[in-house]
Amino acid sequence: MAKTGGPTRNRLIDAIGTAVLSLALAVIVWVNAIYQVDKPREDWYPELLNIQFINVPAGLALRNDPQDYVKLRLKAFASSWETLTSSSFHVTADWGNLTEGTHPVPVKVTCSDRTVTIVSTQPETIYVQLERTIRAAVEVTAIPQDYDKVPPGYVVSAPDIAPRFVTVEGPFSLVEQVQSVVVSFSLADRRNALQLQLEPQPLDAEGEVVRGVRLTPASVAVNVDVEQKLNYREVAVRSAISGQPARGYYVSSVEVAPATITVVGPPATIAEMSGLVSTLGDIDVTGETRMLVKRLPLDLPPGVTPEDGSTDVLVTVGIDAIMSGMTVQVPLQIRSVPEGLQPVLSVPSVDVYLTGPAVLLDELQVDLLQAYVDLSG
Repeated sequence: MAKTGGPTRNRLIDAIGTAVLSLALAVIVWVNAIYQVDKPREDWYPELLNIQFINVPAGLALRNDPQDYVKLRLKAFASSWETLTSSSFHVTADWGNLTEGTHPVPVKVTCSDRTVTIVSTQPETIYVQLERTIRAAVEVTAIPQDYDKVPPGYVVSAPDIAPRFVTVEGPFSLVEQVQSVVVSFSLADRRNALQLQLEPQPLDAEGEVVRGVRLTPASVAVNVDVEQKLNYREVAVRSAISGQPARGYYVSSVEVAPATITVVGPPATIAEMSGLVSTLGDIDVTGETRMLVKRLPLDLPPGVTPEDGSTDVLVTVGIDAIMSGMTVQVPLQIRSVPEGLQPVLSVPSVDVYLTGPAVLLDELQVDLLQAYVDLSG
């Protein structure tokens, strides 16, 4: 039986082979062209990338502080380097199946751009120390500061804390170090009730803050009543003056030191007092021309005394001259005329403006003023 189709089949195979070879050559040429235009580059990625911890075991807590970021060395085409962002990478450390103790955990990195090659990571492995987690309820203690700076006559009540207990949670060895949980605040110059929201601090036996534990809740409300005692009161002090200073002078100021005092006495008497007390007597400024300083006793109701035990205040009265001004015309004189010369004045007199205490200007003898030009030389 004669064979059929032999030459035709061979020609078809040759044609297919030629087409495949041409396609392969075209791909090679295209890849080479692309490679020349978009050359790959190997370098460090400029940003540090955060590590995501996954499959964290329940009931265990981190005891150490492992590095939570990596640095990547990449190989990528130039076009890829221009489009890469931190979101292009997925960096993880899998804690699955870890138990108590210290474990090396490899860092795994993937990139959404499949043309990018991860050459290396720094670090390649992190070390994780795990301890079992425990919880403990600890009472919160309030520590007020600056008791000695509370204004005289005020009383401070015991702080009210809500909630009274907080839960301390964390690694066993750290929670065991917590000896107290405290909040502190200042009472300096406090005259009204305090309503504060404060973050409690866990302290060890040495009074140092224990790091690495979590408090629940993270803050507590602290209320402190600050009230003024009924037998104490702050009052202002004033002093009176009488008479008039010498002619041409006036009272420029009246100062009392101290300007305010705290008095103590029977509650009923203190309640009826005004907020202003006076000195006994006054200061007579009749005919005075300068500052006066005098100590005067306080005029207080029976049974009421200054809290600091003082019995008088220092009163300072400022007396200043009334200032004025005047213009006078003074004849112009010539002195030291060189021999052989005859002077001629362009003006016969000059105007002189005087300022000073009015009382002195009123008594000034204008004819005692002299104005002259000296022609020596």
